[in-house]
Amino acid sequence: MLTIKKIKSLKPRVRVRKLGGIFHEAYSGVQYGSDYLSSCLSLLLSEDLLEEKDRKDILLFFNNGREGWEDIYYRTLYILGEAPADWDRRTESGDTDWGKREVWEHYLFLDHLRSPYNVGSVFRSAESFGVKRILVSPGNADPMHPRSLRTSRGAVEGVDWAWCDISSIPEDIPVFALETGGEDLWDFSFPKTGICIIGSEESGVSREALERAERSLGRVSIAQYGAKGSINVASATAILLEHWIEKERRVGKGELQK
Repeated sequence: MLTIKKIKSLKPRVRVRKLGGIFHEAYSGVQYGSDYLSSCLSLLLSEDLLEEKDRKDILLFFNNGREGWEDIYYRTLYILGEAPADWDRRTESGDTDWGKREVWEHYLFLDHLRSPYNVGSVFRSAESFGVKRILVSPGNADPMHPRSLRTSRGAVEGVDWAWCDISSIPEDIPVFALETGGEDLWDFSFPKTGICIIGSEESGVSREALERAERSLGRVSIAQYGAKGSINVASATAILLEHWIEKERRVGKGELQK
């Protein structure tokens, strides 16, 4: 059994995960003393990763006794963006098996996305559709922000990423932008290896990033048929990634010419 002093020495995310695990073990029958669990509760409630609603709910769960301790465990997973799902591929130890990912030479450049929720959602779609790496502009919301981690459901840990300025991308790398005024998604010739620029929620792709795309493969657009002039950036990214990988698969099967 880890001492409270030892738990305090852990890094914040590891500490939250461990505290949630202790309550999971207690629910499962491991005999922890009431004083020890109370100390774990106090430590968990003091964590900066928690929002006020999390603290209120966790305190309520704790006061419900043993039946609520499992709820504490799942809330900590949710806070960390690691809430498990039956459809996730897992190792024998129960961890997400990132080695099962089928990875393509597809890259994203997140150009000043401001919302951590959108960043987390983009990471989740990128993990599902085989993106190899995500490049994040300096003005972007941090993928490690608690809200981004929560929305990504753990995908931030499964997709390689790095901070990157658009000017540092070599000119010989194929680049295109997801932006209005471009070639229709269905007709666009996606590269086997390349980088797609995803612009901010409000202003779209920045001037410098768009100029970089125009010097390469240009821009691709999603046709829309409703009264609204745009769709959510994370939703648009998911649509694009599905088309990119599907065209790549069909080329590989000989159904389409590159």
